Amino acid sequence: MTTARPFTRGDLAQLNAFVSAQAARVPQHVYLMTSDVAWRLPGSGPKQNLRLWHDDAGIAGFVWFEPFTGFEFEVRDDVGYGSPLAAEMIDWAEARRREFEPCYPRFVDLESMEQWADEILHPRAATEADGLCLTTMAFETDVARIASLEARGYRATKHFTPDYRRDLAVPIPDARLPAGICLRHVTEADVDARVACHRASWLKSTWSRARYDEIRKSACYDPELDIVLDVGNGTFASYCICWADPATGVGSYEPVGTRPEWRGRGIGREVIYEGLRRLRAKGMRKARVGTAGFNAPAQALYESCGFERICTCRTYMKVLDA
Repeated sequence: MTTARPFTRGDLAQLNAFVSAQAARVPQHVYLMTSDVAWRLPGSGPKQNLRLWHDDAGIAGFVWFEPFTGFEFEVRDDVGYGSPLAAEMIDWAEARRREFEPCYPRFVDLESMEQWADEILHPRAATEADGLCLTTMAFETDVARIASLEARGYRATKHFTPDYRRDLAVPIPDARLPAGICLRHVTEADVDARVACHRASWLKSTWSRARYDEIRKSACYDPELDIVLDVGNGTFASYCICWADPATGVGSYEPVGTRPEWRGRGIGREVIYEGLRRLRAKGMRKARVGTAGFNAPAQALYESCGFERICTCRTYMKVLDA
């Protein structure tokens, strides 16, 4: 028998175990890692937007709706995307979408970070003509998932996310920093400065101390992997959070950022290298990172650090009937 219910905080350990097990069993199609759960959970309204399906073996799948126009979902590999359960899960996501007004996910049409910035600075108000748009993701090699989505009317958009991996057995360069600048991890005294660095690194960011505090409470969070580049005077120029997953041996980055005035000096690369060194010291075998397909600067940065693009995850969209 299969049952479905809203996520509760008591489900977190089981959800993390499910995500790690899926990533270990199907490493070529990793939709979520425990790092994604930790990063996205605060402020996501999980009681309303995250739903779990259970069977006798535990979690059989989940849907994570993101108001107003997106959802993540995953089905246990032995259940499959062609199953009635998968159809029921997508039915729920579509029903949840119908609870909101028409809205178009404009990110699916972006081709550059300049266009992204323009959209952030000059957002267009939603209109009835936008329709009840709903998006989700599928790796281009995930034939079963794509078939299930296409059968329901979802179609590929131009938006994609490159999936980057790096073998941590490959040598990592030593740090090369100017005098007076150091790489270190965040301490309790650094929290406000760390939040300020994130907000300065992302245009019109509303990221808050409260959300950061919630992330730091996650069982997956390791303060030694919350890395900053300290330029003195209580200022951080760049940062990243890495996450180690012992179940898969894969460490991930979420997020990475550099203040605009410090870009183009190679310091983002130094922060990423430090993350690689620390992940390797934690016993990780590989590192993973992703970014939007329109974020060419980030892709160039990751590739310069030895990451290789192994696959592409594409956004699929459907316009629901009212």
